[in-house]
Amino acid sequence: MTDEVELTDAKQRVLDAAENMFMEHGYAAVTLRDLAERLDIRQASLYYHFPDGKEQLYVEMAERAFQTHSEGMRGEMDAAGDDLRSQLLAIADWFAQHRPINVIGMMYADLPALSRERAQRLAQTAYEALFFPLRDAFVAAQRRGEVRDINPEMLAGFFLALMDGITFSQTQPVTVGRAEMAEAAIDMVLHGIMTVGRAASE
Repeated sequence: MTDEVELTDAKQRVLDAAENMFMEHGYAAVTLRDLAERLDIRQASLYYHFPDGKEQLYVEMAERAFQTHSEGMRGEMDAAGDDLRSQLLAIADWFAQHRPINVIGMMYADLPALSRERAQRLAQTAYEALFFPLRDAFVAAQRRGEVRDINPEMLAGFFLALMDGITFSQTQPVTVGRAEMAEAAIDMVLHGIMTVGRAASE
């Protein structure tokens, strides 16, 4: 029993380090040698937990990250109550407090480097984990009459892209804080950016 716990802890440690490195540098830029050096272990030790090597490690790391975010997003929405703006602000705060996932970067840069089967599996996992909670929030808001009847999956994708954009902006010399930027982005999603007079004239 002790050995099983130790194995679980060891694998968890590898996944933690892999998540830090892959999310920061991308799949192509990280090697198993890099990861082994970060963990101060032999490279061969990584194959004990991930016999198929780097690709298997990346997929398991990403699936774990997606699951963590999915559960966190749903928990934040439940705690925020039946108000879309409060729910979106809570989700934005969740993303701000946790290691960011560069979803767009992963889809366009990392997944093409994987085998077709694993790339499809990971894309589907990401979709279900990240899009579904947001889609469900927009659907519920539409049923409550809070927002117009717009494709909720498109709204979910748009919101995730905004979160990705905010994450990227924080790596640049911007003067606006993440929380303020997230609140402004959510207000734009809910109310648009045009003045009433201008909108009415078109």
